[in-house]
Amino acid sequence: MRINIISKYMIKNLLTFFLGALFVLVFIFFMMHFIKLFNLAMTFGADMLWVFKTLVKLVPDVFSLCAPMAFQLAVLLTLGNMSENGEIIALRAAGFSFKEITKPLFIFALFLFLVIFSFTNWITPKNTKSFLDARNNVRGRIGKVILEPKTFMEIGDWSLYMESLDPKTNLMSQVRLLNKNDSANYTTKINALSGIVNVTSDYVGLKLFDGQMQRVSSEDPSKIMAANFKSYHVTFPLVRAKERRLREEEFTTPQLIARIYSGELTDKERAEHKTNVAMRQVLALSPLVLVLLSCPLVFSFGKRANKAWGMLWSIVIVLSFYMLLMAGVSLGKKYEIAAYFAPFLPIAAGLIVSRYLWKTRLKR
Repeated sequence: MRINIISKYMIKNLLTFFLGALFVLVFIFFMMHFIKLFNLAMTFGADMLWVFKTLVKLVPDVFSLCAPMAFQLAVLLTLGNMSENGEIIALRAAGFSFKEITKPLFIFALFLFLVIFSFTNWITPKNTKSFLDARNNVRGRIGKVILEPKTFMEIGDWSLYMESLDPKTNLMSQVRLLNKNDSANYTTKINALSGIVNVTSDYVGLKLFDGQMQRVSSEDPSKIMAANFKSYHVTFPLVRAKERRLREEEFTTPQLIARIYSGELTDKERAEHKTNVAMRQVLALSPLVLVLLSCPLVFSFGKRANKAWGMLWSIVIVLSFYMLLMAGVSLGKKYEIAAYFAPFLPIAAGLIVSRYLWKTRLKR
């Protein structure tokens, strides 16, 4: 029963610090992306709803990056606060082992491992692809269309002209459409006595009445195909998706592994894919390694540990971890033979240092 009470007390304190730190880190990351997306939306005519929908797609990726840092800071602050108040000493005097005291922390670290593991290997790649597709689509968006009579307006590959336009009924008169970029080397002309226009954020729709369509060969203008119509519908999309090459972070881990052994990649691409697979596992394992490092640090410093001390050591540990990770990633991308193993450099270093702290410093 006493274990349950201690566990609830520690989890409560841990969650307080964890959620606070996570909120600050996530807010910073989101603001960086929000400013970029907002500028993109203003440039290409997207609305704020698009910005927020696109930001939501980054949640798994941002969480996977911020959660380990927030958790490591929360562990140091939680244990540091308890140590400063003498609660750690009191628990030890009451017969609690370090294993019993830290058990809730390791359970929470295991929970984070499972969440981040599912995010980095499956959910984040899919959301990243959706995010990049949305960004690519909005970059292919035609800016705001303003319809003015007696003016040639460019809508994609088409030029639109109308003699008059009723802003209330959207009724046009003497409509002319011209397209010189026909893939079949034909110039397309459409003339109509009247028509109705409908402008949305995604397309411009025209319903034309009593007109004629002509297709004139660009190579031989004497070749003309013509057809009269009573009613004709034509739609001009304002969003034209540009083709792009998928990045490795857009593939789930099973897809990356399949590509690695497909024989279709260059040596450099194969090394990058292998490194990416390994890095995802390192991010998932990071909460477990960080808690292994943080707990003995607090215990070894005793009542000298406090919140300021916890903040300082949190920065040192996180910076060291990610510097080793970047070094391992660079090494893996450079040498394919080390691609699967080099990113695990911070994990290996963390296990070695934590073993020293648990086995040596706690005996002093």
